Amino acid sequence: MEPQGIVASNHSRMRQIAAEMDALFQRQIELTRSETFVGLTPAEHEEYEKIAERISALFREMARLK
Repeated sequence: MEPQGIVASNHSRMRQIAAEMDALFQRQIELTRSETFVGLTPAEHEEYEKIAERISALFREMARLK
């Protein structure tokens, strides 16, 4: 059984991760819409890829916190 402080800390981190992921998903949606209607610049495409990488890293972190 985990000590109370670690559980609270993990819960707090999970909330932080969820908030960050929400913002990242919203930005991905914006970029996807832009790509659909006008296309992405190379910088926007790179941003999209970096967001995808960050989301993957956050999912891995969440799995470790469970």
